[in-house]
Amino acid sequence: MTTVNTGAPGAADDATGQPTATTSPRPARGARPSRAARVRRGIGMVAVIAAGAGVIGLGTGVGTAAAEPAPAHAGWDGSRYWFKNSQGQWRWTTHYDIYLARTGGSDTSSGSASGSGSSADAAAPAAPAADGDVEAAVQFALAQLGKPFRTAGNGPDGYDCSGLVQQAFRRGDIELPRVANDQYAATTPVTASQLRRGDLLFWSDDGSARGIHHVAIYLGNNQYVEAARPGTLIRISGISSGYYPTHMGRP
Repeated sequence: MTTVNTGAPGAADDATGQPTATTSPRPARGARPSRAARVRRGIGMVAVIAAGAGVIGLGTGVGTAAAEPAPAHAGWDGSRYWFKNSQGQWRWTTHYDIYLARTGGSDTSSGSASGSGSSADAAAPAAPAADGDVEAAVQFALAQLGKPFRTAGNGPDGYDCSGLVQQAFRRGDIELPRVANDQYAATTPVTASQLRRGDLLFWSDDGSARGIHHVAIYLGNNQYVEAARPGTLIRISGISSGYYPTHMGRP
């Protein structure tokens, strides 16, 4: 269910659901408001316009809307894909194929459930998003879900951890080495607070980069896609304190 944020807390509403109008004394006939009064009135109108600025997100087939901040840039923000329509207005969808269709194949992220949106003038920082090349790698990895782990596997029927990562990033025109610890050496190290979709997670037995033995692709929301070990299928797993990555890197 979509809710409406009126943006006017404390405003009294009448029975129609619209803010109750108030009247103010009208200047005497023929009297011209002073310059100071006109300036105050102009400032008030600017404040009202600014308060109404924002992005309106509409659910499919829903007539109500909720105000949202505009994104800092087009692409995936962690929950939806943002793009501008032909009039330069912000729109969003959580369907990857719809996003590609609306942007002519210009890719910066992924998702599932649908929506659309429009904006006035508003600006707020968005969550870091994977660029188009990295998102292509994420999408390829997700398309392999359910395939078996295969030692030294490079696909298409099965993969090991670093084979899945290497093949996925090739789809984004990003070349990585074949072995997990070499893949870490080819990335830019990041911290947990800097993680974003498409970054790589690594695990080391002794905590050193040389001891790295496993790699996975971070999806966001503490989840990652991996080819874990023999006897398992390619799957989505969650980061846990009992099995926390020792290293993180950005291709």
